[in-house]
Amino acid sequence: MKAKNILYLSFIGCILLASCTGTFLDEDRNPNSLSPNIFWKNEADIIKGLTSAYAAMQPNVSWAKPYERYIVIDNYRSDEIDFRADVTSWMNIAMFTNDPTNSVTKSEWTNLYIGINYANQCIDNIPKVPGESNELMALKKQATAEARFLRAYYYYRLYLNFGEKIPIFLHELKGTEEEFYPKQAREGELVELIETELIDVQKDLPKTYNPEAWGGRATRYAASAVLGKFYMFRHEISKAEKEFEKLIGNFKLMDNYADNFNGLHKNNSESVLEVQFTGNMTGGHREYNLFAIHLAPFSAYDGGYEEAYPSNWLFEVMKTDKTTDGKYSIRTLSTIVFDDPDCRPTYYEKGKSFSDYHEPGQFFWHKYVTWNTSLSADWYYSGYNIPLIRYADILLLYAECLNEKGETIKAIQYINEVRNRANVPELPASLSKGEVLKHLQNIERPCELALEGARWYDLIRWGIVKQALTDHKKPYVENFVETKHILFPIPHDEFLLNPDWEQNPNFSK
Repeated sequence: MKAKNILYLSFIGCILLASCTGTFLDEDRNPNSLSPNIFWKNEADIIKGLTSAYAAMQPNVSWAKPYERYIVIDNYRSDEIDFRADVTSWMNIAMFTNDPTNSVTKSEWTNLYIGINYANQCIDNIPKVPGESNELMALKKQATAEARFLRAYYYYRLYLNFGEKIPIFLHELKGTEEEFYPKQAREGELVELIETELIDVQKDLPKTYNPEAWGGRATRYAASAVLGKFYMFRHEISKAEKEFEKLIGNFKLMDNYADNFNGLHKNNSESVLEVQFTGNMTGGHREYNLFAIHLAPFSAYDGGYEEAYPSNWLFEVMKTDKTTDGKYSIRTLSTIVFDDPDCRPTYYEKGKSFSDYHEPGQFFWHKYVTWNTSLSADWYYSGYNIPLIRYADILLLYAECLNEKGETIKAIQYINEVRNRANVPELPASLSKGEVLKHLQNIERPCELALEGARWYDLIRWGIVKQALTDHKKPYVENFVETKHILFPIPHDEFLLNPDWEQNPNFSK
């Protein structure tokens, strides 16, 4: 790891990372800007330190960093999205022409390691906070578990996108010589760390929090969900099933699908894990994301950037998602802006319709292109949260596990639970195991989870990336090389200090 960069960035955390949201994550002081000699002294310092570890989930809100992490990195490579030719580093990822100098992947690498260092500071120092009252000891145990969860989650993201040949840091960086020249992890070492941590922290994490005061904090269910998704990615289906089973019946789908994305029902009954944003801009805070302005059409509000579009394939799939009375489902209407009287994004003025804003045949993203004045004074400073894991995702993954082991009828029941919320016809119990898997791959998960960062990683774990990209006419699919583009390259700068490191397959250093 280029430790000099991490050390420098981690000690200016107040500048790089905004705090998150609510009473818990609205902190002004950051332990990374203070000496340990004057920090880590009391309960308040524990909360402030933990705040910094959570803040790395945003990540840095300046310009488009959250958009780059949760839309560009997680979605641009998939078959559900097309892009406008604008930002070169984004285009290169979508076109499979990115290289080790790409600024987006470099930022993701750096921001995740900053988050890991924040978490390590908590893990190393929270147990040393003076005091042995029952209350304080319970807080220290829980807060340490939360920091370990966050560290595991950041390593999980690194694993998905950069693979196993990455450095592992288990303690806060202090500038020692060996930290500048770490070894790459051995095969299986990172996998063992992620698995072990996500198993172990569950016993010390609570099931729930008060969502008003403590919204966004990690629960044992969040740890189970991330672990289950990790197992699915690694094809350890029986292990994944056991983790997902812990969530079944402990969450409830929202009655209205769109309520998961409008910012008015944060940390709701369906939310397992979500990134917190309030829209708060007072006192130097910048607690917003810029998803809306980057995805909104040029003609929306006072002008969006229109950086990305639903793919033609996704739009055609979602047009088949119709209710029992033949209308487009709420999933379709709240995911894509298109010419239908029931599709009314928040930028439509009263009495106006699609033709007043757009040309015939056009379609745009609707999910995340929304605004409510209670969340922010300006439409482009979006104060809604970003859902990372919803219960609907868990239900569909659990159904996939059941189907894999032959319990297809039971699997269909869980898929229908998701379909019932959208008021679309139930799947018949007569479907075969293969038909259910194809339905999940080509219809249910795309319709339910479009633009939520699931599709690309689904394609990888199903082993159908090249096939899907080709069949669905992904632009520049001819550039895709399966033995190369499943992972990002380790950033070029890392090899300046560690030239003997091994690069990911088929990329130069």
